[in-house]
Amino acid sequence: MSTSKTFGNLRRRLAPFIRPVLEKIPPVRYFAVRLLKIKQAGKLHRCGMDFSLPSGDFGVTLEAESTGEYEPVTTDLIQTLLQEGMTFVDVGAHVGLFALPAANWVGPNGRVVAFEPHPDNFAMLQQNSNANELTSIIDANQSAVSDVTATVHLHMSTFNTGDHQLFHQGSRNTIEVQCTTLDAYFSAGEKVDVIKMDVQGAEAAAFRGMRRVLQDNHSVKVIWELSPAQLEDAGSSASELLAWLEEFGFNFTIVDDATGAISAASADEILRACPHDSYVNILCGRDE
Repeated sequence: MSTSKTFGNLRRRLAPFIRPVLEKIPPVRYFAVRLLKIKQAGKLHRCGMDFSLPSGDFGVTLEAESTGEYEPVTTDLIQTLLQEGMTFVDVGAHVGLFALPAANWVGPNGRVVAFEPHPDNFAMLQQNSNANELTSIIDANQSAVSDVTATVHLHMSTFNTGDHQLFHQGSRNTIEVQCTTLDAYFSAGEKVDVIKMDVQGAEAAAFRGMRRVLQDNHSVKVIWELSPAQLEDAGSSASELLAWLEEFGFNFTIVDDATGAISAASADEILRACPHDSYVNILCGRDE
């Protein structure tokens, strides 16, 4: 088993136990984050590009520096889906680990649109774009994506820079950020080919806010992170969201970086396969 798969399986089993400890016990969180800041270099070479990563991070940086890569199965799938001249939309772009490689995959005639609401993540997204000479190619937006166009509150994680949330049941500090919908951002009839979305429980709201984009682009592919527990915190559920997507004519494929498997699945099969307190990536498409 590859290092990435081993790490993914361990995280899937241990995260539901470790996350509440880090969230609710400040002394443990303080020393754990300080230790990671000492140990983590904050660097990753990926897809032929050099990335700076946040240190003291139990999310992306921990995976990247533990395995030397990040979600390789999902990455390879996105690369196979993208072709010259396509439009790729990265919702929850973090520091650009998908948006930057996508700029090379769609080429000079393509388009990459990235959304990242947290100011530190967005600054590092711009830093990585500049370091890889992609600033003029990637349309980076410091904004959340949901079903409203307004100023909203972002609930910040103190130990995982990829886990800032629009919807959170618990005690976290918040900041105000701008929020948009994909329907508001893209003009009617505008082409969108592939959407990657990782928004920590706000997926149902974000999908509602892209209803017209999904209707305008029959062949669009959407790769999104399904976390049943986080969807419930946002007032939705995995079963409701999957049923909503089925009404739009989408079929589903599980993209599991923990096992390396990519397999077509029904909504019921996804619900059985995805642990309630963990997550799995889902590919939605209307074509076989």
